[in-house]
Formats: sequence, C-alpha cells, structure tokens
Amino acid sequence: MSHFAIQPKWLLIALLWFCYVLNHADRQVLYTLFPALQAHYGFSNETLGLTGALFLWIYGLFSPIAGILGDRWPKPAMVAGSLAIWSFFTVLSGLAPNGPLLILCRALLGIAESCFMPAAYALMANAHGPETRSKAIALFATSQMVGVAFGGSISGYIAERFHWQAAFYTLGAIGLLYAWPLYGYLSRLPASIRISPLSAAPARFADFTRLLRIPTLQVVSTFVAVATFGLFLVYTWLPTFLFDKFKLTLFQAGYEAAIYPQIGSLTGLLVGGLLADAAYKRTKAARYWLIFAAFCGAGPCIFLLGAAPSLLSMRVAAALFGFCAGLVTGNQAAAAFDVVPSAFRATAIGVLNFLGCFVSGFAPYLGGVARDTIGVGQLMAFTAIGYLCTAGLILYATLRLFPRDRAAAQ
Repeated sequence: MSHFAIQPKWLLIALLWFCYVLNHADRQVLYTLFPALQAHYGFSNETLGLTGALFLWIYGLFSPIAGILGDRWPKPAMVAGSLAIWSFFTVLSGLAPNGPLLILCRALLGIAESCFMPAAYALMANAHGPETRSKAIALFATSQMVGVAFGGSISGYIAERFHWQAAFYTLGAIGLLYAWPLYGYLSRLPASIRISPLSAAPARFADFTRLLRIPTLQVVSTFVAVATFGLFLVYTWLPTFLFDKFKLTLFQAGYEAAIYPQIGSLTGLLVGGLLADAAYKRTKAARYWLIFAAFCGAGPCIFLLGAAPSLLSMRVAAALFGFCAGLVTGNQAAAAFDVVPSAFRATAIGVLNFLGCFVSGFAPYLGGVARDTIGVGQLMAFTAIGYLCTAGLILYATLRLFPRDRAAAQ
C-alpha cells in the first residue's frame, strides 16, 4: 500500500523533469545559434543580446500573473498548456522570415514559458513535504542542466549537419508530441496535489504584493536575481565567448559551453538536495546556510571562467561555477517555501521569477554591449563581485530575518 502511496509523487517529478528539459533546450537553442543568426539576419552584438534579454523580461513581467493563476486555475492544464504553446512558438522561430519576427516569437515564447514554473513547483511542493522537498526539487532541477546541455549540443550539431532552422523544428515538435500524455497523467493526480486551498477564490494581485513584503523572501528574490544573472550570462554568451577566444566551431563552442557547467550543476543539485534535507533535521535554516556557502564559492569561479587562459582551465572553472549554481538552484524554491504560507506557493514562484528575470534579463544585453567594449570576461569579473556582496546579505537574513518569517508562515 505504501508503495502505491509514494509512487505518484516521484513519477510526477520524472514527468515534469522531461518537460523542463524541453523548456531549457528551447531557450538554449537561440544562444548556441547566435553566430548563425548574426550571419543570416545581420544582427549586431547588441541586438543579439537584446534578443536574449527580451525573453527574460517578458517572462518576468508575466510571471506575477502566472503565479497568481497557478494558485487558482487547474495546474495540469497550466503545465501541459504552457508546454504545448511554447513548443509551437519554438517551431515558429525556425520559420521566421526576418529578424523582427524571430524576436517576436521569442517574446511570445517567454509568455508561454512563464506559465509553467509556478504551477509545476506548486504541484511538487503539494506532493512533497519539507523532509523530501529539497531532494525532489533538486532532482527536478537537474532537468535545467540537461536541457541546456542537450539544447546547446543538439542545436549546434543539427545546424552544422543540416540547417540552423531544423534545430527549432526538432525541439518544438518533441514538445508538441509530449504535451497531451503529460496532461493525461497530471489530471489523474490526487486532488490534494492538483488543487490548492485558493482554487475557488478569485485572482488577486494583492496576494503578490503581500508576499513582496516578507523580508526573507525579499532576500531570496535578490539572490535568485543575482544567481540567474550569472547563469544567463554564462548560458547566453559563453558559447560565443569561446567561439571568439579559442576559434572553435559552432558545435565545439556549443558543446564546451553546455557540457562542463552542466556537469558541475548536476552534481551540485544532487549534493545540495541531499545535504539540505539532512541538515534540515538539525536546523530549519539549513537551506540558507547552504546557499550562503554556494555564493561564497560562485564569485571566484565565475571570475576564473572569464579569465581562463586555456580550454582546460575554462572547463575546471565552468564545472566549479556550475556546482555552486546547482547548490543554489536546487534549494532556492524550497528556501522560499520555508517562509511562505502553503496556499501561496505558485504566487511565490511568480515573485521570484518576476524579480529574478527583470534583473537577469540585463545579462544577455550587457553581454552584447561588453563584447564590443570591455569584453565578456571583464563583465564576468564584475558579476563575481555581485556574488560576494550577495553572500553577505544572505548571511544577515539567515541570522536575523529567517526565524521570525518562518514562524509567521507556519
């Protein structure tokens, strides 16, 4: 009996895992193909960066709405519908006859993808209590690393063997085919997982602003923004940075930029999930201490990534940076849920996405500006300083703000 009781919540993680692989693969394909798009559409470096930034800004702006609706609308429909619509716009990206239409497709992709995370994280949090929540979310978050690695590698390979447009067609078609069976399973989950206490209530933007007033959640939003800025700087510009610095091919640059950070991130996610849940039994602030340590390590690592004199040193720095990023990614949602009432979990993810994407959206754009001026490596050095300053803020929140806000959430 216990076997059947526990099976749905872990199968849920597995199905959402593959969905999020496609989510990040569909994002990464554009970044890997920057040189090809620049040649085809005549984009400037700033326009390339703006293309990546626009996705994040649109994604962030629509996240509050998606979060509020995720606590009230049927979560299976939100998750599967988001997958189907963003996959459709991925296919359309390959069909775009000119640059402005490609940029429009990426903006619409951001709207569609913004509806996925709040509902998906709420489903996972409803299915997993605090004792297994970090492990569950960490396992799920490995899909982000796999998706970036898969999207970066396969899109570069398809572009060189066939045509860059075929990369968009392939990834979009996979998502369209997966959406229906995913919805079929999610709609049969127990009501306690599918339905939140606010399902019958009207959507209220006041819920979003209420969460913004929680001091610890403000700090969580800050470190999510800084961490996402660093990640998207690496995801967006590392392939082109390696293409320029080491004179690699599109496939080689996409492979190097995708594989090594993701190997580190995958390891960091799994280690971080296990450590956080184990340490939670000793201290309720375990996730915050782990994230503090990760920021202390990520700063020097992203500096070394931009300053690496060889491919070997770049690989080491990328893997170490990825490890620290994985510690953060696997625990940031669970850290937020520690100080947020359970009825507002999807809305909380909307808060994190909104603030995180608004700030991190500048990473692709500033990377394009830096490529023409100070260099992407120098921008990574400035980002390292931001990581270390944020570590100090996390330390303050852990010691002074977290105990009170956690008690209020309970």
